[in-house]
Parts: sequence; structure tokens; C-alpha cells
Amino acid sequence: MYIHRGNAVRQVITVLRSRILFTIILPYLLLMIMVMLVGSGIAMTLVAGSWQERFNNQLGQVARNFAETLALREISNIAYLGQIVFTAANADSGAPAVVDAIARRDEDGLAIALRGLWTLGQSNENISPDRLIVFDSSGMALLDWERAPVGDEPTRYVGTNLAGLPLIEQVLQGVQTPVGSDEILGDKYSGLIAFQQADGSQVLHFFTVAPVYARADDADVPQLLGGVLVAQRLDRTLNFLQERSQAALTVWLDSNGDLLAATVPESFRPLFRLNADQIEMLVRMNALGTCLDIGNLTGRLVTPIEPVRLPTCSLSTTISAGDYEYQLVYAPLLIRGSQSGYFAVGLSRDFILSAWASSRNAVIGVTAGLALAAVIVGYWVARQITRPLDELVAVADAVSAGDLDRRSTVQAENELGRLAFAFNQMTAHLLHLYQTSRQLNRELQIDAILQIATNSATDLQPQTEAIAIVPDTDGWRFRVRTNAPLNYATLTEHALTTLPVNGETQLVPYTDPLLAAGGVQSALVVPLLREQQTIGALIFAHPERNAFSSAVLPHLQAIANMTVVALVNALLYEAAQRDAEQRRAILASISDGVIVSDARGRIVLLNPAARQLLQPVLPAHADLSIHDLPLTGKEARSELFGRPEEVVTIGHRFLTVGRAPVCMTDGTRLGEVIVLHDVTSAIQIDRAKTDFIATISHELRTPLTIVRGYLELILRQSASALDAEQRDMLEEVRQSAIQMTHLVNNAIMVANLDAGQIEVQIQPVALAPVIEEALRPYRAVLSERDIQVLLVLPDDLPPVLADRELLKQALSQLFDNARRYVHQGQILVSAGVDSDTLWLAISDTGPGIPTEIMGRLFTRFQRVDGNNSAQRGGGLGLAITRQLLELQGGSITVTSTPGQGSTFTIRLRYPKERGRVVGG
Repeated sequence: MYIHRGNAVRQVITVLRSRILFTIILPYLLLMIMVMLVGSGIAMTLVAGSWQERFNNQLGQVARNFAETLALREISNIAYLGQIVFTAANADSGAPAVVDAIARRDEDGLAIALRGLWTLGQSNENISPDRLIVFDSSGMALLDWERAPVGDEPTRYVGTNLAGLPLIEQVLQGVQTPVGSDEILGDKYSGLIAFQQADGSQVLHFFTVAPVYARADDADVPQLLGGVLVAQRLDRTLNFLQERSQAALTVWLDSNGDLLAATVPESFRPLFRLNADQIEMLVRMNALGTCLDIGNLTGRLVTPIEPVRLPTCSLSTTISAGDYEYQLVYAPLLIRGSQSGYFAVGLSRDFILSAWASSRNAVIGVTAGLALAAVIVGYWVARQITRPLDELVAVADAVSAGDLDRRSTVQAENELGRLAFAFNQMTAHLLHLYQTSRQLNRELQIDAILQIATNSATDLQPQTEAIAIVPDTDGWRFRVRTNAPLNYATLTEHALTTLPVNGETQLVPYTDPLLAAGGVQSALVVPLLREQQTIGALIFAHPERNAFSSAVLPHLQAIANMTVVALVNALLYEAAQRDAEQRRAILASISDGVIVSDARGRIVLLNPAARQLLQPVLPAHADLSIHDLPLTGKEARSELFGRPEEVVTIGHRFLTVGRAPVCMTDGTRLGEVIVLHDVTSAIQIDRAKTDFIATISHELRTPLTIVRGYLELILRQSASALDAEQRDMLEEVRQSAIQMTHLVNNAIMVANLDAGQIEVQIQPVALAPVIEEALRPYRAVLSERDIQVLLVLPDDLPPVLADRELLKQALSQLFDNARRYVHQGQILVSAGVDSDTLWLAISDTGPGIPTEIMGRLFTRFQRVDGNNSAQRGGGLGLAITRQLLELQGGSITVTSTPGQGSTFTIRLRYPKERGRVVGG
């Protein structure tokens, strides 16, 4: 292994010594690298150290600003409490003095007196209270206000008891706040307090509390009346401190190092807690008495120009959170001599990187200046020797970039001169082939390709002619260029049944009778291949024997290979053109409109029929898209004479639209084919049929009504003059008239549904009255048959969202259907609620419905076999019921057991919130 490494090193040294360029420029290059490395190292060391020092100073300033801002918050709280305590009575507003109100336990007076101060505090960002509590000497709150989430009106709490809380007890006992062993700061206290919310959670607040005294006229010692507490939510306080201190993040920890609040995402918070070793270190620092005490600070923020170091009683560390790295300083949080935990502030170390980036240009400039002299000297020396080489490289680059006319101008009598001469010759041959290739690639016509190939071959060997043999309908035929010599042009009159090539390139003294008759003595034959199949041939013909020498043949072979590719492409193009013409002719002959779009919806084909059908809506611009055409129609209901289908209206025409995707075998979607079928005549005929039925039905309803009226009048007034048989006959006639009227009404309803003339007014409707109204006309006949009707409706059944009249007609159709088919037993009407719908079930004990017609039961003219009585309907009732319910956003289904009965289930929407209901 070591031997191989030693050989490799010796080979590298040998290569370096064999080149004059390396021998001269390498020492200068090494010197430049050394200067750059040394200079860059020195510059980066100095700059990095300077920016780290600045970063530490800025972090110390942020920590000091955090403490000063918290001190300012406490000072502002104390001043705010002083304003509250010394608020005098206001005769205009009727507000008593705060001290007097506390002494009298006047809660309403306190509310009036503190209203303005509460509003004033909300507008002061240094106070901005979240909680204000006034309590008596026993710790019971006389007034407890909390900032409301919305509006200026505070939330008031009653019954708050602060007794027993350590700092509150010290206020009530008149204990002074000590610092150390001698200094006394007064009887105000600050710290943390947790208030319980309505949901049971605890919310930490930073608070300041002060006692309230009153001196009697004859007393020397003031009397303690209670106290006042103002508090801010700890999370809002922390955000305020972060904003004022300009920290990237802030953390408030308890004495055990656990987080109480932080301005970092929840997932990163465990990273910022203090461990036992860190807490012990801070405790030792705190014991030295060098920590910041919030109670001793002035609340004045440090300006950026003041020299501020990291606090002496602090711990600095670095923490990675996500994609960012932060430098933090932890310090004890002292408030009036009492430790309330720890705080931490941090800045992103991206500051140092960005600072380094801002200084990058200066570092690069210094480094570049140190290396500039070595680069200039090395470049000048190297150019004296490498200029001829550079000129050859430049020519080679130009040729490789496509400038084949470029030639080397090196005239030296050494190796470089001979290299330049050989390079120029090679470039000339490449230029010739390149020009031929470009000309061939631009052509898709066989005649033009043969002309180019002939010209290129003639430049190599005069009198060379390019001839192609291409497939024909009954074999193969010759193709020559347009201005070919006559002896070659006559070849196009002859057809070939076999190809004069065996699949490989051949150079032969040609003996084919047809070519020999044309004077061909030498030929280079190249097959035309497509998918490994020979589809033709290219022949470079010459009138002399052995015309293609070994010096010419490689170049002629290259021209032949390029020509073959161009000929195959031309043949494919001609075939594609023929296929396209055939497809266009087929599409032009189709009477339906055909549209073809690509995967992005752009129209790539539009046959004449489609253009004529879409003429009223075709956009004026040339780039058409499927999305520009109104090909989304609406359902044209024609259930009376056929199934419904979607119809598009364009101008005065009605079209049906058929769509099908165009996909590759692997499922890749290439586009879409759309077929437009003109159904205008069918729609017009269908509408004429519907109008005819509607007209006939209307005309029949009037005489039927008159017949029914006269029959009923005869039956009532001539009852005594008619015998039983006559009355039965008249009753049969009356029932038939009723049946005919019902059928006519259904036909009219069908016509109105098809014509879209049914108006729907959806509103909350009480279901029970509608059921009763729909059932009322059938109760008598059901009672005569001893058919029991049971209504099982819940008392708390909500109203349904429906059109009352249409719902009654739908139910009437179902009850009429039951009247016709149920001859004994009962009819059960029940209802209930399922998630978003209300269901209504009508069950009967009729003969049931055969399974084979269940799927088409709700289509028109469908009737159940087995009922051939006069009561049998026309097969429209259930179809009308379905359409009426669908118009109201509902549905109907049926379940049935033959021989046992059927259950029709209606589902309708109902309002989630109760409102005005349309009743009976």
C-alpha cells in the first residue's frame, strides 16, 4: 500500500516537472495560497474576537435593561398605588375618598372612585394592570377587578380572600421590607401571585402591594385599614420586558430552576431550565452580594453607548433551539432583598455571523491585497511561456462552442506549430460535416435532403450523386434530387420488388441492371433502418470504378450516416402527414362536433361540425381552451318519455356533451376528447309532447270536475228515487271520475315538474299538521276497510325545512298509494331524527313490492302487478313524490318484504336552531 502511494507521488512530481507552466507558476501559486491563508486567519481571528466582545457587551446591556425595566414596572406600580390611596373625594361624580371608602367598607363608592384610575392605568404601558384588588385589614377583598378580554369594562370578582398569603400578611402586620441587615426599603412588597381562573387553571401575575393607613384626629398612631394590590399577568409582563430590553428571548424561572414563563415555543422550553449545578453556582454568586436587586434600581434603561458588561452575579451559556443557537445569561431575580427565582435573557448568535458577513468584504480586500503582488508577478511570467498554448486552447474552445471557422495563428517551427497545423485540418473536416448536419437537420423533404447530401459528397469526390430507395404501395421506388442528371432521373420511372441491400453498409462495384444502365460504376449503399427493420436504402453513386478511396471513404461514410437519419425522419414525417390528413378528413365527415384538448385544457383539434355548433360562443383569440367554452349544462328532465340527461344550451341549439380522457398505456393523461351531439330536435319534440300532455290534462280536468259535481248532486238529491243498483252504478261512475281527476292532476304535476314551473319556498314547517292534512281525505275510506292508521310522532320532533304545500302533496301521494294497495291491517306513521336529517316512515301491511322492480319503483309509469282493480293508479304517484322531495332537498327510499308490507322512508333537513315554524 505504501509502495503504491510512493509511486503515485513520484508520478505527480514527474507530471509537474514535465510542464513549463507548472514549473514557473507553482511557486507563485503556493506563495499566494500561504499569504491568503495567513492573512485570512489573522483577519478572521481579530474580527471574530472583536464581534464576540461586542456581542457579550450587548447581552450584558440586554440583561441590565431587563432588570431596569422590571424595576420601572415596580416603581410605576408603587406610584399607581399611591395615586389610588391618596385619591380624594369628588363631589361632582359622587366618589368618596378611597381611604374613607375602605374604612366604611363602601364597595360601590370604591368602584366609582377607582373607575378613572383603572382606565388611566390601562393606557400606561408601564402599569397596564390585569388585576386590581382593594382589601380590608382581614384580607377580604372590597373590590376585585380583572381586565376583560374585550372592552374597557373590567370583570368584577366577589369574595376574594387574600388572608394567609405571605407578602399580604406582612403588609397587614405592618412589617417593613429589609435589604441585608440594616437598610429598610419600606412597607411595599412585590413578587409573584397565582390567581385561579374560571376553568380552574392557575395564572401567575407579577404584583405590587401597599398598605392603607388612616390617622384619627386624636390618635398618634395611624390605623391600618387594609391594602391595595395591582398585578400584571406574568406572560404579558415577560413580553413587555423582552420588547423593552430588546432580547431575542426571555425566561422567568422559579427557585428550583423550572420555567414559570418564557417567550419560546412550548417544545423548546425544557432546554432553558436550570440544572442543580447551575443553581448551586448562582447561589454561591448570590451569597457574595453582587447581584442586581430590582428594589435598588432606578428603572432607567441603559443606552447603547454606555459600557455595560455581563452582570457579575450571572451565568452565561449557549443553547441550541431548532435551527438557531442562542447565548443566554442567567441571573437571580431579587426584589427588595428577596429572591423570587431566576431570569434569563438571550440573543441569537446569528448576530455574530451576520456581523462577520458584513465585514467579509473588508477581510477579502485585505487578503486579496496581500496576495495581489504574487498573482501579478506569477501571471506575467506564465504568460510569456503559455501564450501559444492559450491561443490553441482558445481556438479549441471556440470550435467546441460551434465556431468552426476559427483557425489557429501559431506559426512556430516547433511542436506547437505542428500541433496548430493538424488542428486546423481537423477543424476544416469538422466544419464540413457540421454544416452538412445542420442543413440535413433543418429539412424534412426527401428531395432537399438528397440535394444537400449530393453537394456535400461532391465536395469530397466530384460527380458523386445521392439516390434514395424508399417504400411504395407495391414495393420500393427510386427518389433523386429535383435537378439530378437525366441518366439518374430516369430511375424514378422504375419500381423495385426487392431491396438491393442486405441490412449492412456495402461498398461495391455496382452491377444492378437499372443503376448500371444509368452509368453507375461505384456505389456506397447504406440501409435505412427503423426499429431494426430495413425500410429503404441510400446510395452514393459514381460513374467511375473504385472512385471512393480510403482517404475519402470515412468522411463519405459520416455524411451517409447523417443523411440516413434525415431520410428516416423525412419518411416518418410524410407518413405522419398522411395519417393526419386522413384523420382530418374523417373528423370533417363526422356530423357530431369533436373537440380534442391537451392535458392543460388547450384545444388542439376542432372539427367543422364542432366549430359550427360553437360558433355563437367561440372566443375571438386564437388560443382556445376548454375552460373558455360553456360545456357545463343542466339536467333536462324528460322523464315522461325518457331518462334525464345533461344538456348544454348554445345559441338556439341544445347539445349533449360526451367526455372521455385520452391516456397512455401507463395511465398518463394526455388530454380529453369531447363529443357534441345536437339534440335540438329531440328537445323540441319532447317539449311539444310535454306541452301536449299538459294541455290535454287541463282540458280534461274541467269536464271531469263538472261530471263529479253533477253525480254527487244526483246522489244527494235523488237518493230516494234511486234503487240500490242505480245508486251503486252512479257511485261507480263517481269513483271513476275521481280516479280520472287524480290521474289528470298527476299528469299536470308531471308537466309542471318537467317545465320547471314549480316554485319552492323552504321554511321551517311543523310536521304533524301536514301529515294530518294529507291523511284527512283518506281516513273515511280506510275506516270503511277497517284499516287502522297509527301516528307515532315524538313530542319534541323538530320542524323540517320544506315547502309546506309540496310536502303535503308528496305525503298525499304516499297515502293514496297505501289506500290503493292496503286492504287490511294497519298503516303506521313514525318519525325521528338522525344526525343532520329528520326521517318520516310510512309502513303498511299491504302485499309488498317484488324485488325485481324495487330499483325502478320511483320512475314514471311503474306499477306493482297483482292489483287490477279500479283503484289501481297510473304509475306516476311515487315518481312525483320523489321529485317533489328532491326539490326540497330531501330523499325517499323503500324497503319491502313481499307478502308482509312496505315501508317508505322520507328524509328531510331540519334547522339546528329553532325559529318561527309554519304550522297548520
